[in-house]
Amino acid sequence: MSVHNPSGPAWYPFDRPWTTRDASDSVTVTVQHASETTQTDAYRGLVTSNSAVRPPQPTPPSYTFRPDAEDNVAVYYGTTPNTQQGGLLALCGSPNVDIAILPFVFDFFGEQGYPSIDFGPGCSDPNIAQRVHAPGHKDCTALALEIAGCQQLGKKVLVSLGGYNSNTSFTSDDQAERFAGTLWDLFGAGTGNDPSIRPFGPDVVVDGFDIDNENHSTDHYETFARALRQRYSSDSSKTYYLSAAPQCPMPEESIPVGAMMEADFVFVQFYNNPICNLDSAGFRGSFAAWSSHLSTMCKTTSPGRPRLYIGAPAWQGAGSGYVPGSALSSPVGLARDLQADLYVHNLGGMMLWDGSEAMANVNELGIDYLTYAKTALQYYWEDHNGQMERET
Repeated sequence: MSVHNPSGPAWYPFDRPWTTRDASDSVTVTVQHASETTQTDAYRGLVTSNSAVRPPQPTPPSYTFRPDAEDNVAVYYGTTPNTQQGGLLALCGSPNVDIAILPFVFDFFGEQGYPSIDFGPGCSDPNIAQRVHAPGHKDCTALALEIAGCQQLGKKVLVSLGGYNSNTSFTSDDQAERFAGTLWDLFGAGTGNDPSIRPFGPDVVVDGFDIDNENHSTDHYETFARALRQRYSSDSSKTYYLSAAPQCPMPEESIPVGAMMEADFVFVQFYNNPICNLDSAGFRGSFAAWSSHLSTMCKTTSPGRPRLYIGAPAWQGAGSGYVPGSALSSPVGLARDLQADLYVHNLGGMMLWDGSEAMANVNELGIDYLTYAKTALQYYWEDHNGQMERET
């Protein structure tokens, strides 16, 4: 079943104030236009009117991240034409973003055994220590305040591993385990490296990692995912998350089921795959298969996770499968209905490639793609009897 005609009438009440609930279902907020709102009190303390970054302020935000929510929006950031410095914090300031993902660590074993990275315009040439010890690194300390600002706002920041045309293979379980330790020392709470080579500087600790292996070599990835989990458990100061971003055709050729079973979130890419794109008839069967597959495989080993996210392109330049924002209610509603029919409730939200393009993708009504995605997810809610209801 394909999505409805994008030119048809939209259900979104953007011509008048409307009411929505936050992720915890405990606060009701009335806003004039969702596309114009931010977590204003906290956000204004972090960004000036021209998006220059300021040091994080001590006032805590009211937002609380819920990993088990069904309306989370995860966005990649850093590699598309509309990406600019300061944009990460701008995304985190949106009430329509819950998770920011920084791509990519694209070569696991570069010069002198350290990975090669590129997180976009927030990175510059390697610093002195990196040039000596980790030539594949970049100095990304310009992102440090933005990452810290996102975290202060309650948003989660993950580092993505892989991407298209990447070198992300393992030759042994031992190598996979050691690389998990390397990542923990470079981006997590590990202290096994000279802090001067950490890409975001010595003080930034991200909230986890995203596995986006696309080279069809799956050996030892289960070991790698478990090794990351073991590192997470060594730091009780906060919760760390693991995500995976498989392609929608099944069986998945690059991320094994064992690795996905360790994940909190699975961002299935329903784009650039014509047989199961978001705008295709194949989306229905593919989403149903992914819903059942993850639910069945993880029911006993990791109950409650992973949450399944609908991965979508946020603008036409991302490739095939694009659905205009005003039409997102159709595939999201279909996904909800399919899960109800299957008695499966593992939907976590949407993943967008990418956040900068979603924010810049504004239609003639002045509504951006982030707003449409979040509102489509909040279009349904669960009533007191556990039944899915549709807003009218």
